[in-house]
Amino acid sequence: MNSDSAGRMIDRARRAPQTVDRDWMPVGRPAIAGVQIAEIRNVVIRSGILTEFFRPEWFEPRFHPNHAIHMELLPGGISAWHCHRRQSDVITPVRGQLRFGLYDDRADSPSYKAFVLVHASVARPISVRVPPGVWHAIKNPSGETAAYVVLNDEPFDYAEPDDWTLPPGTDAIPHSLD
Repeated sequence: MNSDSAGRMIDRARRAPQTVDRDWMPVGRPAIAGVQIAEIRNVVIRSGILTEFFRPEWFEPRFHPNHAIHMELLPGGISAWHCHRRQSDVITPVRGQLRFGLYDDRADSPSYKAFVLVHASVARPISVRVPPGVWHAIKNPSGETAAYVVLNDEPFDYAEPDDWTLPPGTDAIPHSLD
């Protein structure tokens, strides 16, 4: 190979964008106002791996859970798009790999109509705080069952749920989790 051809690329090739900094912290994630992501570090211990998946001080203002659920998604499974008028969610993967789609439909928000796709895994866990008014859906892109825990700051109201839904793939949210 001569020196001339060593630096050439196919015409349509483009340099991949930076995704992490030198400390392996994600960079360039678009922001949705009020959405917060807390990076979590696993700790290798004598008998396995310890993961602390929630602390109230990870989020500002502090988050105080009043309801918790555990969800599993089958391989390729996707949740409905859903949104809350009053409650906030903190979502943390506890098994497998997930994709979080976040869509801001709050007309008074500085990030109105913004969409963010967040990749999450137990290999490098995160907790995502989703404020009221931000639509969110979760997909399991892998061939294995995945699971996550959702903490809500309001107890679930069985008679009048603060849960508004749209089906996966709806054209009301002009983005995909693929």
